[in-house]
Amino acid sequence: MTDTTEYVVLLIGDNERWWTDTTDEERAAAMAAHDRFTARLAEGGHTITGGAELHRASWARTIAPHSATVTDGPWAETAEQVGGYYVVTSADLDDLMECCMILAGTGDAVEVRACVDHEEVAS
Repeated sequence: MTDTTEYVVLLIGDNERWWTDTTDEERAAAMAAHDRFTARLAEGGHTITGGAELHRASWARTIAPHSATVTDGPWAETAEQVGGYYVVTSADLDDLMECCMILAGTGDAVEVRACVDHEEVAS
């Protein structure tokens, strides 16, 4: 059995209105890139175990650190926002990063972070 690690692939864009303001052709091209990404993952032996497109950050509800107040909107005041994510199990981070180049080609930044395995940390 091959040792695998669970990763979160974060899709970070600087124009969260792009999806709603884009043409049908641009939207189809973006969806085709995601289809190529998922196909390439399967070819490389990676497994998607979760993921989702997220609503715009303006729909977020936030509780600031040490606060009991819920506010509307995102916590971070940044130009970039997380627009979606994939959860991927992989034994080959380098190949996973190659797969992620497909998503970066759509104009989003892609951040890949390993999930902490608390069972492994405890031992």
